[in-house]
Amino acid sequence: MTVSPKPAITAGAGYPLARRSPGVGHGVPDRVDPGMLGSPIDEPFPNRLIIAVDFGTTYSAVSYVPVPQGCSSESVDPHSIQSIENYPSNWTYIANDQMVVEVPTEVIYPLNRHFRDEETSNEGPWNVVDGVQDEAHTPESVSDPDLDLDHGSRHDEDGDFDMMSDPSDDLFRWGYQVHELWSIPSTHSDSSTQPLSRFKLLLDSSAVTQTLREKVQATVNELKRQRIVKESTNIIADFLTHLLKHTQDELRNQGFDDSYRKEIVLCVPAIWTQKACRHMQTCLAIVMKRSCFQGVDVQNNSIENLFIVSEPEAAAAFVLTERRDFNCGDVFVLLDAVDANTYKISNKEPLRLSQEVVAPGGGLCGSSFLNEKFGEYLKKRLETETYLEEGTETINGIVEKIIMDQFEYRIKRTFDIYTSAKSSKLFAVSGLRENRSKRFKQGSIIVPLWVPMPHLSVSQSA
Repeated sequence: MTVSPKPAITAGAGYPLARRSPGVGHGVPDRVDPGMLGSPIDEPFPNRLIIAVDFGTTYSAVSYVPVPQGCSSESVDPHSIQSIENYPSNWTYIANDQMVVEVPTEVIYPLNRHFRDEETSNEGPWNVVDGVQDEAHTPESVSDPDLDLDHGSRHDEDGDFDMMSDPSDDLFRWGYQVHELWSIPSTHSDSSTQPLSRFKLLLDSSAVTQTLREKVQATVNELKRQRIVKESTNIIADFLTHLLKHTQDELRNQGFDDSYRKEIVLCVPAIWTQKACRHMQTCLAIVMKRSCFQGVDVQNNSIENLFIVSEPEAAAAFVLTERRDFNCGDVFVLLDAVDANTYKISNKEPLRLSQEVVAPGGGLCGSSFLNEKFGEYLKKRLETETYLEEGTETINGIVEKIIMDQFEYRIKRTFDIYTSAKSSKLFAVSGLRENRSKRFKQGSIIVPLWVPMPHLSVSQSA
């Protein structure tokens, strides 16, 4: 992967330029020079637009800030940074919900392996791995008697068009579209419909994520078997393509057309290896080409105006713009949910951070794990209520509907430990029979707002 020499680019752990903390032996990415963002080049762009992509394990987000002609990036007011919203199928039940700027990092693939050709017939190569056209997915190399190659239509055994087929079955779903489909109980009676989440971990090689990677890889292997994808990186590229396409649409709606020079900043985990960063850069080249960003040469793996920065340093740089009482030599700890990073300020103006003073620490105990444990709790309580499983209804589907319709979008986002712990919560379960000993009401299950989960463990990464 070659990158335009004018932008700065960080390197993952294991890059020749990666530095090590004295006495720790923990490689960290080399840092982006903020002053290099938007450094003068010869191209006559009157204005610049810095776009930051946060590709997260559970949720992803994109933020942007315009930089007027003649202004440096460091002169931009952090409060002028805005985030992309209006994600497809986003459910907003709460006023001023801060989650509207984030989108689930999840996908569901159709069983029609030609869906890319139908979606993007005029948008350049989709099926590319490491800069090479993926011939395994081209119409010429694949024949399927059950699919119409021109339209991906499903046919019955006699070759006639199946009038009962749903055209939406051949759609690729991403983000909130996955939650929308997964909240329908009947979806769970079809074993071929499997959402993919946490696929960012496929680029991680640490021991702490091994079990999760194996679970994700099992679904990936099935997609490979059906020739829906060729490599694991295809999944990352497909998700990011839809994310950046939506970003481009939203930016155009805000008046940011092609007259703006767009600079992309990608945040990556500090512990990523050289190989992980290289795969991510390759994916991003493909994604930017698909999304019609300028300055991308997929065949030569060349990207102009691309900057890669470690996630903790990006967060630290933003936090320190709000605090003017730090001085050169000060050491601070940056806490981000379950992650902790310690830095020393080596220069104040412009801001420079030294290597991490100690190795970063963290764990796998984010919001999605809470959903999983709550789901296990509900399934355990409902496992003997087999009469609920009629037709396409399943216990798993009923539980997922509760999680998506009520728990994820309502309970979690309004829960207050000071006021919510005094009562229980009713969750609708259609057809559930009353049973006081099981704390069942007619058509609903009673759940205390404090649920003991002794089996809930946290895997430590440091």
